[in-house]
Amino acid sequence: MAKALSYLILTFLLIGGNVNAQQDSIKSKPPHKLSPDTLLNTQADSLSPTLKTHKRSPKRAAILSAICPGAGQIYNHKYWKLPIVYGGLATVGFFYFNNRFWYLEYKDAYLNDLDEANAPSVYALEGVSTSQLRTAADQNQQFMEYSMIGFALLYGLQIVDATVDAHLFYFDVSEDLSMNWQPSLQMTRNQQFVQGLSLNFTF
Repeated sequence: MAKALSYLILTFLLIGGNVNAQQDSIKSKPPHKLSPDTLLNTQADSLSPTLKTHKRSPKRAAILSAICPGAGQIYNHKYWKLPIVYGGLATVGFFYFNNRFWYLEYKDAYLNDLDEANAPSVYALEGVSTSQLRTAADQNQQFMEYSMIGFALLYGLQIVDATVDAHLFYFDVSEDLSMNWQPSLQMTRNQQFVQGLSLNFTF
């Protein structure tokens, strides 16, 4: 009887120990793994400060504009400036080639009419003298040079514009710009009040 009782007590102790061990294992179970969505959100939160602090590089904007006109404006997301850049360069380029065409035209006619052995040019038949042809050629050559200078200036300006826009890309410019005025009284040196006007500017 005593042996049976001792076996029963030993069995209960073993069962109780297994239950406690299972509870301890449940308590010490590692946390659940994060879902893919949670991981993506966590990574996005960790990267968001880096993305917010990223700025446009003025050096890169200048290099892009120097390589290809308008590339710096695209880099700065100033797409509305592209028609201005290409329109200005195309206009100056048109005047350059147009003046170059007439410069060569008048020059060839001038050289042809200088030699009496050659047949007179169309301009000579219309009564245009060689001096007039030379003047017209020189004038178109001058306009051609002006067009080259204008093209170079516009090319340089679009580089400067892209560089400045990159510097001011994250510059906070408030659109709340207003001016308020109201009448006011001001005291003079003679201790007298005079009417005045008060202006308040809001930036």
